Amino acid sequence: MAGTLNNAELRTDHARVRVYTYRYDTPSRQSRSPNQDVLALFRDQARTASAFFRTGETTSRMFPLGGMMIVPAGVEIDAVGPGGDRRLASCTMAGGILPEEFDRCSQADLATCGDIRDPNVRGAMQRMAAEAIQPGFGADVLVDALSAALKVDLARYFARSRPEQPSHAGVLAPWQLRRLEEYVHATNAGGMRIADLASLVDISPSHLARTFKKTTGRTVHQFVEEARIARAAALLSDTTIPLKQIAAQVGFGTPSSFSQAFRRATGVAPGQFRDEGRTLN
Repeated sequence: MAGTLNNAELRTDHARVRVYTYRYDTPSRQSRSPNQDVLALFRDQARTASAFFRTGETTSRMFPLGGMMIVPAGVEIDAVGPGGDRRLASCTMAGGILPEEFDRCSQADLATCGDIRDPNVRGAMQRMAAEAIQPGFGADVLVDALSAALKVDLARYFARSRPEQPSHAGVLAPWQLRRLEEYVHATNAGGMRIADLASLVDISPSHLARTFKKTTGRTVHQFVEEARIARAAALLSDTTIPLKQIAAQVGFGTPSSFSQAFRRATGVAPGQFRDEGRTLN
């Protein structure tokens, strides 16, 4: 059964920070609708999980959950995943967290909530969690200051995530291409589905396939494979991880398929690349 083990909590006049372990059912499917905006940071390794938001007549497409997310007040989230224990830090604030411009009826705004990727927001959450676990001098003042900065950074993040201009017919808008690039380069590409990528930019998989090719001159598959090879090259250059493990980490089913793809992309085998101390330009 699902349950919560509270590890620490810190309340101020403006914010509440909790650090806890949540024991999800295995596998897990849960729905909830908080009465306050909740910013949650997973403090352990990300696991494969997906979710969708629902409010009124609007239901977002299914999207992959990231390591940090917001569940807006009054919006239902329905999530599925492998379950087990997860270590989290959460924050709620008087007056809410999301910017005034946030549109609960926008699929794009709702999907953005599922995977917040901003180092300033993450840093503020990590500091607030640390203060909750071990409060120092002026902890309440610091948490209130961090929460105010966090709201500003989130407003900027949502502004960056929205379309800067309408997309031209048949091509991706700059914000859509940027979001795809950020996601693919930050995520283990193994098993990545075009449906997951399409949901990030609020279009259908078939439309993404057509517009991505027209925008970049590459297929989505080529784009994802380039990201896998780039990550593999970095691991080969910077670590001593065995080739078999690298192949698995970047999403290849076998070392031989990894070796073939790497040689095709770089002209050399992975072992030779490492032995010669090469790097990708």
